[in-house]
Amino acid sequence: MSSNSSTAGSHPYSTDVEESTFLKRNRLIHWARLGLSVLITTAAIATVACEAVPLRHYKDTSKWSSDDLPLWPMNLDVRPTVAALACGCVITALNLVYVVAALLPSPHSRIKLLNSYSSLSAISGFIAALVGIIFIIYRPSSNYPSGFTENETLYSWTCKWKNGSSTQTIPIDFSRDCHDTRAGFALLCLTLGLEILMGIAAGVGSLSQRGVSRRREEQFQLEKLEIATKQAYRG
Repeated sequence: MSSNSSTAGSHPYSTDVEESTFLKRNRLIHWARLGLSVLITTAAIATVACEAVPLRHYKDTSKWSSDDLPLWPMNLDVRPTVAALACGCVITALNLVYVVAALLPSPHSRIKLLNSYSSLSAISGFIAALVGIIFIIYRPSSNYPSGFTENETLYSWTCKWKNGSSTQTIPIDFSRDCHDTRAGFALLCLTLGLEILMGIAAGVGSLSQRGVSRRREEQFQLEKLEIATKQAYRG
């Protein structure tokens, strides 16, 4: 593109200055999204790690109930922990794909592809985190055995022992499980906020790319008109 195109008056097409500005802005957006994606991946992996340890402890000790040494109540609901684990895995996979795609060298421009995938990843990750949080809080279709009025979760049960009387003997690892499940929920909430920021960054990138594409098309049409006019004049 010739820089002389900027002297064509008020025509709204892309100039060299606009192209340079777009590339600089896109580079900034690219690194911002990459940084957010790394943070989201880290938070999601930490969520999985925090929730996996209490769930593993439950599975390893729940068999003790057959030996008349039950650690867990009959109305225990582990679905909130499973939901957090599943959402963390989904979000991790989505963002790992974006990180790899963003860092993978390519001889071709992938601005449109990365804009599209970052938007898809942000929307999908936001939905996954929101569903996980809502499920943990409300536990739909929850049922419990006769004689109970509500369910316990790994978080509520372990923290109930941890926060009980100082004269009580806390079962081994309950204090750790309480902290881990609490941290897992907090990290999932953090992931939700980061996904919102990722969505904003993806939207800004997409709007910027569409704007410069529109101006390129306008310039192309203008150049075609100028060529046709010159050919008609010579004819």
